[in-house]
Formats: sequence, structure tokens, C-alpha cells
Amino acid sequence: MVVDPRRDVDVYLELSKEMDVTISHIFETHRNEDYVVGSIELQSRVPDARIAHSKVTSFKYGDIRLDDRDTFTVGNILITCMSTPGHTDDSMCYVVTDTSTGSDPIVAFTGDSLFVNSVGRTDLVDINKHEEMSRKLYHSLHEKVLSLDDGVVIHPGHGSGSVCGGDIGTREFSTIGFERKHNYWLNLEEEEFVQAKVNQHLTIASYFKHCEHLNTIGAPLLSDQPEVEVLDIEEFENLLQQENHRAIDTRPSPEFIESHIPGSISLSLSNIGQLVGWALRPSQNFSIILRNEVDDLRLAKAMLHRIGYDDIRGYLKNGIDTWTNSGREDSSMESMSLEVFGAYQTRSEMEIIDVREPYEYDEERIEGSTSFPLTKFEEDAKNIKSDRPIATICPGGYRSTTAASILMRKGKKGIRVTLDGLKAWKAHDFPLRHGTED
Repeated sequence: MVVDPRRDVDVYLELSKEMDVTISHIFETHRNEDYVVGSIELQSRVPDARIAHSKVTSFKYGDIRLDDRDTFTVGNILITCMSTPGHTDDSMCYVVTDTSTGSDPIVAFTGDSLFVNSVGRTDLVDINKHEEMSRKLYHSLHEKVLSLDDGVVIHPGHGSGSVCGGDIGTREFSTIGFERKHNYWLNLEEEEFVQAKVNQHLTIASYFKHCEHLNTIGAPLLSDQPEVEVLDIEEFENLLQQENHRAIDTRPSPEFIESHIPGSISLSLSNIGQLVGWALRPSQNFSIILRNEVDDLRLAKAMLHRIGYDDIRGYLKNGIDTWTNSGREDSSMESMSLEVFGAYQTRSEMEIIDVREPYEYDEERIEGSTSFPLTKFEEDAKNIKSDRPIATICPGGYRSTTAASILMRKGKKGIRVTLDGLKAWKAHDFPLRHGTED
């Protein structure tokens, strides 16, 4: 069985071959919002596998519509389906019993209901139902998930850094007992839980609705997508001039800052999986600038496909070297040390654009900075008007480099970045404003 497969499914096929087993079932924990599920993709490679998901959502694909307490046998294991509404109304957990050793459950796949150190968010179905969904999640957790024995191992749908929960722990798995004892959210009374959830503000990116749509109707097969072409310099330059095209530079941020193709967007390979959906839009089409055309292309494509950004026109042959060797001018931006950045800030000689999310900005921020979240930057950057040099800031330099590249694409001048970021600013005990203080 495979639970919530990603869209690049070779990993499951390789694992099943290695273990000499057949994939018979594909279970989905809910209609995911932040990535495109690979169920149809996997079924196209294993036609006898059956896709199962909740009957609550009117999916346009799949074979089995699940209800609470439905059971399935997969090899020697018994799968018990547990309806756990709250994150979404169609949320399901899958409880696994190894029938060869006994009748007690050993593992639970908890989707976006229970995470390590956290629980699912409750604001995505409908913000007007935030309280209602929070109450549903509380009851699902306490009446169903926590009815499992303490020794049951949980495998959540997301790990640390996911926007589907706040402060998810870095461990990939946990146990019911450990979470019961240590998870802050599981130790709140119902009204405390609901109020804390309603007051929780997490990232909402525009691509969520795109993923929800594809996960309702079924994403197109990657095998039906055209091959990603190798672009010569003229083809690439023609694409670059198109308003709806975005050239994605996947090199590390310091390399982009030093030299890049004018109009390209910085999304380093180590961060593209998280940031591409925040910075770019599903209606756009894309080309890719790579450092390594074999390994880097495979990963860049996978990251785009995982959120349904499928209109990839090609990659520039030999990357930025082709551009510079052709005699075309490149661009750069100034990278400031923390000390230089601090001096500019102290003298109020720079426009500081904080590209973190509003809840991050409200918690703490640099004096004189203005909030322009990366998730809305594509639309709102036009509102940044200043006669002073502009510096973008984020925790570690990645979001700020992406935002700076968007500003440069829109024709802004005097753009600067500090790769030290807000984390280093805090580590040096530089002053910060907190909350709503004046």
C-alpha cells in the first residue's frame, strides 16, 4: 500500500521491486492543498492498484469511496479507516494491524490530523468555518486518534517546515504516547484549543486552490506532458520577453546575486520545493537555468510537477555560461554584510522590505521595515515605491533573494540583499520591534 504518493512515483516502483511486493492499494488521507497527489500517476504504472479516498468529497477519479471503520487486507496487514474531520471534512487516518503478530494496531498514518509536535490547520476549508473546523478536529483527535494505544507509531502527512501546521517537529515519526504527553495542542481543553486555532495565522499561498482543483478532478499524467526541451540562446531570449513567462534560476543564492540573466527569478534548488508556489503562479509558464543539466534538471522538474506547475518550456543549454559567452549583459545585485545593513538601517537610508508572512512580521520585525510577504509579492511588488535603495529581508536570505529578483524583473533599481538574514540579526542582539508595540 502507498499513502498519499507524490507525483514522481518511481521511488515507489523501485521500492516494491526491491522488496518483491505488488502495490495493491493507494490510500489518500484527504484532498491535499499544498501538493498534487500522485495517485493517478502511480495507478497508470500499476493498473491493478486501487485508489481509495473519503466518500465526503466528490472526487472525479478513484475506485473506492471510504467510510469510517472500513477495513482492507493488504498482505498480512489489516487497514482500518478512521474518519477524522477537522483539517478537512474528508480527512482520513489509516490504522495498521500486523495480523501475523497479533490484533493490536502498530502504526497509524495520520495525514494532516496529527503531526509530530503539532496538529493540522483548520482555516483552509473556509475561513468562515474556522471555529467549526477547529472543534471538529479537537473531537477527532480526542475521540478517535487518541483512543489508540500509546505504543502506536504515527506517520504524519507532513514534516518540519510544512505550512500545513505550525511548528511541526523535525522527527519524521512519533508515537501516540509521546504526542499525548508532549504535544501542546493535545493538552488543551476544547475551548482553549478552538480559540488557539482561530488565533493561529499560517501561510496561505495562491497555488493551494490550484492543487485542490487538480486533486479533485485528477492531475494529468506526467507521461502525457511534452519533453522538456533544450533551449538555444535565441529561443530562451524570446521566452524571456514574454509577460507570462518566468525563467527560474536554480543556482545557489550567492551565485545569482553575483551574476544572473536579467529578468530571471532566483529559486535555488535547495529551496525551490517550498518557494516556487509562493513566488510564482500556476497560470505562468517556465524555463529553467541550471548548474548541472542532468541531476539538477530532474529535481527542478519534480518540484514544479509536485505542485502542478506543468508548463515547462525548456532549459537553457549550458546555463548562464551560454548567456555570458554570447556577449549578452548580465545583472547583479549588492550583497550586504550584516554590519553594513545595520548601518544603513540605523541611518534610515534604506527601504527595508520584509518578505516573511504577516504572522512572522507581527511577532518581531526590524525597525522601519515594511511587510510585503513573498506569497503575494508577484502582485504587490508594484506598490513598492521609494527613492532610497531597497533591501529585502527574510530569516536566512532565500526568500529575500527571490523577492529581490522579482523586483529587478519589474524594473526596480538599487536592490540589495543580506544573506545573513533576520536569524543573524537576532543572534547579534540587534534591536527588534515585537507584536503591536508602538
